Amino acid sequence: MKDRVNKPWRNLGALLALSIAGTLATPVSSVAAAQASASTEVPRPSYARIADLVIESPAIAHVAVKKLIAIPPERAPGLEPGMQRFLVTAETLSLIRGNDVLAREASFLIDLPGAPGAKPPKWKGRTFIIFGKVEQRVDFFQLLASTALISWSPENEEMVRRVARQFAANDAPPLVEGVDSVFHVPGAIQGEGETQIFLVTGDGSPISLSIVRRPDEQPQFGVSLGEIVDEAAAMPERDTPLWYRLACSLPARLPPSALAGQSSAEGNAAARDYTAFREALGPCVRTPAPLD
Repeated sequence: MKDRVNKPWRNLGALLALSIAGTLATPVSSVAAAQASASTEVPRPSYARIADLVIESPAIAHVAVKKLIAIPPERAPGLEPGMQRFLVTAETLSLIRGNDVLAREASFLIDLPGAPGAKPPKWKGRTFIIFGKVEQRVDFFQLLASTALISWSPENEEMVRRVARQFAANDAPPLVEGVDSVFHVPGAIQGEGETQIFLVTGDGSPISLSIVRRPDEQPQFGVSLGEIVDEAAAMPERDTPLWYRLACSLPARLPPSALAGQSSAEGNAAARDYTAFREALGPCVRTPAPLD
């Protein structure tokens, strides 16, 4: 993912003394902070955005911001122009994912738009869900990226927990890495035909797509998870793990290598059907939700 925050400074402890108020063996609550955050309208991130963050993050925490300290540019290696780095100190309200112990008061670095010396955002008292990892320092949370946090709300937390459960399940679909082969078979009459598309997956398990056309009917789309193409297979529901794997990983067009052995007419029909399938899936929206 882009916009990756640099690893914590090796001399961060010498630069900024951070006190540890205690560690969390079990979640703690802060009703006042949660109510303050939930009292305003909170942007809802897309399913694909949450899935991206959940899949890549060993640790996910619900925190309430206590203070922000601007880091001088000379002490912010790798800072991009037009950005300002902050050290955020927050109360850990709960650890949504991760067996690592996170301090009751923890900190993280984040790069935000702004010139050096600009006022920090008014985040004191606000609650967020942050994504990343905890390494040796239990009082430091390393964000996956500067955009790897979302505003907290009961709905957003429920969504994060639900997505985390879905992708941790034994039957979670694998990563789609590309298209292996394509076969198009024309029908006996004009306008009839079927295209089968076999995918390459991260763990080698089979996934195939089917597009069936009949005269004067809308195309029928299906996804099969198995060695045998299921004629009764249907399109995955939007905002589900299988939908995410397909909508966010399928290439924009069929690679020429997948069409080996197909005639020009069969290849053109298969490409048309593939495009129709991707359009039926809908877009994969990964844009980070605004924090304000």
